[in-house]
Amino acid sequence: MSIVKDNKKDFSMTIAPSDGHQLNKDKKTLVETYASQIQAGRSPERLIRNEMLSVLYRLEEYLQQEDLKTKEVYTIEYFVVEFCKVLGLNKSQFAGHLDTDVSNLNKYLKGQRAFNTELAMKFSRFFHTPVDVWLKVQLKNDLIALHEADKGHQFDKYDYKKILHFA
Repeated sequence: MSIVKDNKKDFSMTIAPSDGHQLNKDKKTLVETYASQIQAGRSPERLIRNEMLSVLYRLEEYLQQEDLKTKEVYTIEYFVVEFCKVLGLNKSQFAGHLDTDVSNLNKYLKGQRAFNTELAMKFSRFFHTPVDVWLKVQLKNDLIALHEADKGHQFDKYDYKKILHFA
């Protein structure tokens, strides 16, 4: 079920029992109607908060994927853009709220400057998210890049065992 409000998809869910049984048509309609009523009664602030939580959950799910050979790498920029979409902000507006200019912000988001704890704290406060998730996204992506670089075995020469063979 999905509700569209102001050209935005509000939420999507499947209504069905988790025990393997199927709801008959009348019960399913009753549950859908009740869910719609609950959704309609939520304040605009609550709807925005729900969307923000949705982005945060995707961010945390990305961090929980332990496989460094992942096909999709989500950058900090991706998550910032997703949060800004929910808030209806463009990058220039967001940069202004962080007391920086958009070109400086873009350099951090594009990886041309090292992401740092101060910026992570600003993102954390602005989006009401834990500060560590921003740092963990950067660390995970750095580890993925390192893993990719290691395929060429460029770091094989840094091995203490090679010293032992000479002694």
